[in-house]
Amino acid sequence: MNRKQFLLDLRKYWLENTVPNITDVNAKFLVDLINISKTKNMLEIGTANWFSGINFAIELEKNDWHLTTIDFSPKSHNEALENFKIAKVDNLITAILWNALDEIPKLQDDFFDFIFIDWMKKRSWEFLELCLPKAKSWAIIIIDDVLKFKDKMSTLRTYLEKNQVQYNILPIDPDDGILMIIKK
Repeated sequence: MNRKQFLLDLRKYWLENTVPNITDVNAKFLVDLINISKTKNMLEIGTANWFSGINFAIELEKNDWHLTTIDFSPKSHNEALENFKIAKVDNLITAILWNALDEIPKLQDDFFDFIFIDWMKKRSWEFLELCLPKAKSWAIIIIDDVLKFKDKMSTLRTYLEKNQVQYNILPIDPDDGILMIIKK
């Protein structure tokens, strides 16, 4: 199976069905960042339908790594499981079906090198708060869509300011950007 073609087919599917996913530019940036940081254990909040997770897995399978991904939608979860198998990355991914706010606390503390938050924008600050103890020192935490959905994420900015969390906003796509935190 040609994985690059499979990703192109997935991209076509989600464009035709208006499924929210990261852009190719964003995927490339994140994969490069994961490689540079030598990520071994990654957490993704918001599986959507697999595109980002498969991008990460295809690139990083050579590095003895693991992705844990959480999503609330049974439809997305089941599609993700099927597509992880087709892409032959299912052995690298633990896909959890449930509410991330309930599942994140169950995860091991001080474990993840990289955390990608891309779900329920208005609750991003809650995901971040729960994820911080799960991140190792010097872990990279990325929150997606911070420019496009700025209005939905006002509580995130309040949380960051109140807790004096240092961050950068990087305009990755022409109409959007990511927020990056390095946990110290």
